[in-house]
Amino acid sequence: MSQSTTAAPDYRTPRQFIDVRSISRNIIERRSWFLGFLLLDALVIRAITTSSILIEAWNIIWPGITTTIELTIISFVLATVIGMFVALLRLSKNILIYNVATLYVELFRGLPLLVIILIFAFVLKLAFVNFAAGIPPLDNLVQRAVGVDPSQIDTTTLSTRNISDTAMLILAFALTYGAFMSETFRAGIESIGKGQGEAARSLGMTYIQMMRYIILPQAVRNVLPAMANNFVLLLKDTSLASVLAVPEISYLARQYSSNRFRYPEGLLCLSFIYANLTIIMSLGVYWLEARLQSDKRED
Repeated sequence: MSQSTTAAPDYRTPRQFIDVRSISRNIIERRSWFLGFLLLDALVIRAITTSSILIEAWNIIWPGITTTIELTIISFVLATVIGMFVALLRLSKNILIYNVATLYVELFRGLPLLVIILIFAFVLKLAFVNFAAGIPPLDNLVQRAVGVDPSQIDTTTLSTRNISDTAMLILAFALTYGAFMSETFRAGIESIGKGQGEAARSLGMTYIQMMRYIILPQAVRNVLPAMANNFVLLLKDTSLASVLAVPEISYLARQYSSNRFRYPEGLLCLSFIYANLTIIMSLGVYWLEARLQSDKRED
C-alpha cells in the first residue's frame, strides 16, 4: 500500500509582501518621465538657490502664486455650478430652454478665451455700469456690493473703477469653463442607464429626487477625471489675466523681465512654478483615474 507524501514547506525563502521587481518595472516603464522631471527640477532649484539674479527674480514672481490659485479655485467652483445647471437645461425637452442653453455653450466654446476676457473687461463692464446708472436702486445696490463707502453712495454713481478687473476675469473664466463643463456633465448624465431613472420613477421619486439621489452622484463620479483635467487647464489659462495687469505670476514675470531686461531668468522661474503645479495636479488625476477603475472592478 503506497503512502502519499506531502512536500514540506520551504522556509528558506522569505515571503515577499511587496513585489519589488514589479514595482521597479512599473517605475521604469511608466514613470521614467517623472524621474526625468525630478532631475530637471533639482537642477533648476540648484540654479535658483545659487544665483543672486535668479533669487531676485524668484522673490518678485513667487508672491503672485496666491492670486493665481485664488483665480483658479474661485473660477472652477463657479464653472462647476454653471456647468451642472446648463447640463440639466441641455437635457430639457423644452425647445426654448434647450436652444438657449445650446446657444450659450456654442458661443463660449467658439470664442477664444482671450477675446472673452477683453470683451468682459472693456465692453460688458462699461455697458453694465451705464445700465445700472440709469436705475438708481440698482446703482445703489451694486455700489454697496462692490464696497463703495456708504456715505458716498447717495451722491455718486457707479463707475468702471468700482468694479475690479479680477471680478471680471473670474466671471469670464467661470462662464467659459462652465460651457465646457456642461458638456462633461451632460455626457456623464447620459452615461447612466435609462433603467435606473425608470426604477427611481417606479419608486415614486420626483425628477429632482431622481437626479439628486440616483443620477447625479453616479454621473459626477464618472466625470471626476475630466473635471480634474479642466482644473489643470484652467490653472494654465489664468496666465491670460496678465493682459489686465492682475498681479498673478505671469504678469509679475513679464514686469520683472521687461523692467530689468532679464527674460531668461523671469521665464525660467515662471516655467518652474507652472510645471510643478500642473504636473503635481496631473499625477493626482492619474491616481484618481486608477482609484475609480479599481473601485469599478471591485463592484
